[in-house]
Amino acid sequence: MTTYHELLGTTEYSTTSDIKKRYKLLSHRLHPDKSGSVILMQLISHAYNEVLCGNGNKHCELIHIKHDKILLTKKYAEKLKQELDLQKINNIELEQLILELRKKLDHQSCENKRLTEMLEKEQRKNIISTVLPYENKARGKRYRIIKFGLAIASVVLNIGLAVAAITLLNSNDTKKVTSKIENRLIEPVVIPQKVAVEELIPPKPKLTTHRPLEITQVVGEWSLFQPIDQPPYIAIRNQAGSYIVQRCDLQFYYYANMTQQRTSLPANLRFMYQQQNFLVYNIDYGIGSERDHWVKSQSIKINREYFSNASFLDSSQILKQRCDRGIAYK
Repeated sequence: MTTYHELLGTTEYSTTSDIKKRYKLLSHRLHPDKSGSVILMQLISHAYNEVLCGNGNKHCELIHIKHDKILLTKKYAEKLKQELDLQKINNIELEQLILELRKKLDHQSCENKRLTEMLEKEQRKNIISTVLPYENKARGKRYRIIKFGLAIASVVLNIGLAVAAITLLNSNDTKKVTSKIENRLIEPVVIPQKVAVEELIPPKPKLTTHRPLEITQVVGEWSLFQPIDQPPYIAIRNQAGSYIVQRCDLQFYYYANMTQQRTSLPANLRFMYQQQNFLVYNIDYGIGSERDHWVKSQSIKINREYFSNASFLDSSQILKQRCDRGIAYK
């Protein structure tokens, strides 16, 4: 036989709050408005009252509710469980149906997209088909015009070639006739060639005279030199054996010792000639080409060689006086 606790699903140790929750749950499920019955609702309310009064362990084989006898057995409870299981199964089936419907909707949406794309393509084709005839007509007209122009050009070229061929034939005939007449009338005249006497005589070499340089052992000091039958000059020698020379023309010359020559030279050095064991360069411009450079500086670097200005001022003044007067050095 079942007890009131078994009917509500409670125990002796259940609290009042648990009993109330259980009662609310059963009343919500077995209410007449929600596929329940009035008899079951009365039975649950009666069991709830008995459990609250402390009679939960009593058997409820026969219960009189409003003059109605209800026999509650285990079989009836099993039937209720079966009904609940059926409802669960139905709910699962409904969920599966909902999933299938969603899949179908997704598939239909994909098909709709594909159909819309196809419609757009067809619309584009229709637009192109409406535009192409006009373009084809215009192309046909252009092709005809070009073809007609080419035909006219070919005719003109053929006429020009024919005229040119006729003129060439006429000119060749006239040349042949004139050449025959000239051969008969004119005899060739042999003109003797004159041999120039000047061509047989070789040219005389030009004699070039360069002023010799007096070698000195004094290093790093300007000094005055007076060659025989030549104007004076001042010069300085460095340790490498090269010279810087100033003559009466107030130009500075660089006498580079051939044993100390380098592959590259500055741009302001202009080669003049070779004399003795030196290569003579004229210092056209830049450092060392003017008198003030030597007066204001202690030493000047020319072609990677250093030259001092010791006693340059005195020597240059004496050189100027001698060059102006033309007095020979004694």
